[in-house]
Amino acid sequence: MSDNRRYYGLDALRGAMMLLGIVLHAATFYLAAPPPHVPIATDPNKSLVMDAIFDLIHAFRMPCFFVLAGFFTALLVEKRGVAGALRNRWARIGAPLIAGVFTLLPIVLLFALNFAMAVQFGKFGILPELDDLKQLQRNSEARGMPQGMPLMHLWFLLYLLYFYLLIPFCRMLVRWSLPIESRVGRFLASPWALPVFALWTAVTLWPYPGAQVFGEFIMLGFSPAAFVYYGSFFVIGYVYHHYRASTAALVDYIRWCALAAVVLFPLSVYASWLEYSNPGEARFHVLAIVLHAFCTWAFIWLLVGIALRWFDRPTPWALYASQSAYWVYLLHLPVIVIVGWLLVPVDVSALVKFTIVAGVTTVVCFATYHYWVQDSWLGAFLNGKRFRLDWPWRASQAVGDDLDKVSRAL
Repeated sequence: MSDNRRYYGLDALRGAMMLLGIVLHAATFYLAAPPPHVPIATDPNKSLVMDAIFDLIHAFRMPCFFVLAGFFTALLVEKRGVAGALRNRWARIGAPLIAGVFTLLPIVLLFALNFAMAVQFGKFGILPELDDLKQLQRNSEARGMPQGMPLMHLWFLLYLLYFYLLIPFCRMLVRWSLPIESRVGRFLASPWALPVFALWTAVTLWPYPGAQVFGEFIMLGFSPAAFVYYGSFFVIGYVYHHYRASTAALVDYIRWCALAAVVLFPLSVYASWLEYSNPGEARFHVLAIVLHAFCTWAFIWLLVGIALRWFDRPTPWALYASQSAYWVYLLHLPVIVIVGWLLVPVDVSALVKFTIVAGVTTVVCFATYHYWVQDSWLGAFLNGKRFRLDWPWRASQAVGDDLDKVSRAL
């Protein structure tokens, strides 16, 4: 049966996951205790509050996004066919990736280097000196930083292109499930689906110390571990679209998913700390990957349930969030690294710096989208059409038709 429903809540949730990148990446500069296998440069002013914010968002943001990406990819395939969907995805994902590599990425890399020079060597020039770059390279290699061409925040576009190659596999899974369609539907709507998904996710987390997913996947190339880990969420989301009636059951699980997330999140962080404090102890690694996996799925079900329960209706806020999220995400990291670099010599608390970085980035990203991007060739390039949206607090409630037009923009 053709799917003609408008998924207002899920589309807004997808946008929200992208917008949380501002908070996550702003907090990264001020981590007091980054994971040992993530030896990133951090500001002299640090706070464990930033670690808590970072760990919380990192626990669910990209897994939830990829579940939704798989779901909406299946919807697109149903409406346009495989060939049409792939053409659309190349235009909306592949082309912006290439454009971003040659425009936004050089800015991010330059000011990320400047930030590292400032915090490690106390130097604040715009263009780093060659000797300093060589020393920074040696320091990075000694600390175990992944080597290669960093894609930074654009990595997820590359992996979306990889995941679109899984469409035939996803369609095959759906076909194989048809003889037992009713059983599969009941299973996906039951609470037993969560531990099954979580146990599989725990297996895919095995390569990552402390069950913290960081590493070489942010580099230009291919990481099998990241492909399996994040790709599993994409596949599950794709299959869930065929059994979309099952998603309604997640509304009934909001309370116990919220309770599970509240309990599991601090336990998972503690389990990571135990593993970092006892390197080589397999029992702590097993504990960390299991707790993190269950925590991630508790958050995913909680957020999807909330989106379906309270946000599954046309509103100006849902439209604006879903339509602006792509541009805001692409632009946010260049702004964050520039503002973060400028604040390095300022001796104020990490919380104040974080607030300034996140606040300035939010204003710049949304202002540029509102006044320069949405009704321009760039807006059409990213989202498939131009928009003339008013600010959501001033917009009319009659936005259902516009929401439908952007529901598959990303």
